[in-house]
Amino acid sequence: MDQDSLQQFRAEVIARKNLPTIPPVLAGIVALIDSDTAGARRLVELIERDQSLTAKLLRLANSAFFGQSRRVSTVPRAILLLGFSTVRNLALGVKVWEALAGDVTRKRLEELWAHAVTVAVCAKALAGRLRACDPDEAFTAGLLHDVGRLVIAVRFRDMYWDTVGGAAESEPIEQLERATFGVDHAEVGGWLLEAWALPPIIVEAVRQHHEAQPRAGLPHVLAVTNRLVAWTDIAAGTARPEAEPYLEPLAETGLTVEAWLRMVGELRDAGTLGAIPIE
Repeated sequence: MDQDSLQQFRAEVIARKNLPTIPPVLAGIVALIDSDTAGARRLVELIERDQSLTAKLLRLANSAFFGQSRRVSTVPRAILLLGFSTVRNLALGVKVWEALAGDVTRKRLEELWAHAVTVAVCAKALAGRLRACDPDEAFTAGLLHDVGRLVIAVRFRDMYWDTVGGAAESEPIEQLERATFGVDHAEVGGWLLEAWALPPIIVEAVRQHHEAQPRAGLPHVLAVTNRLVAWTDIAAGTARPEAEPYLEPLAETGLTVEAWLRMVGELRDAGTLGAIPIE
């Protein structure tokens, strides 16, 4: 796209032209972002009004990631066991994906979702270990970091998938996008989430997740996690050679290749990676 076409595309995303408008349930959840547990009753009302969201949320609550010994069968029970912010952020992530997924094939959607969940789980764990940002916010940013791919795919359809080689995360996907479309999915995702009035820190983290020097805190945690996930064979417990020099500046934080692989191995062995289905 030339500069004029790019500005038109940005305007279309911000105005949500040819894209879904923010669903009422999602708008209600966003309105609770600055709330505390006093908003739990309202959150229950919003979720229970949406049967699809209720079913997905309960499935998530019963997944291996949350390690509940007792089955979670109601939304209030999920809030009691998992906490208000965790349930709210899960609902937020699910509804954003649900709103954008209509024109994406199931296979591609499942591949994108599996990567998003892996990044979300690892970002939450890494945020907790580094004490660099709120783990719940890291999880939400991880779930949402690639929604820009859905937006570009809605706009360009098969041309997008032909350009990036399919739904799997490949390196350097952002360079392929910029060369062909004049913009990458991180920037486009930031446009949409900002237009939907999601928290600025989530928008910033999504927008910066492919930058070489993202801002400290959540943007940095998400960028590091996304890069490391792309370089890690989780099943084999190995990382590509690029990981070691990339992590050298972070050695003083305790984040080394060995520490990363140990953390990922613990998550894998606990069944928490790939344990959250999209449907």
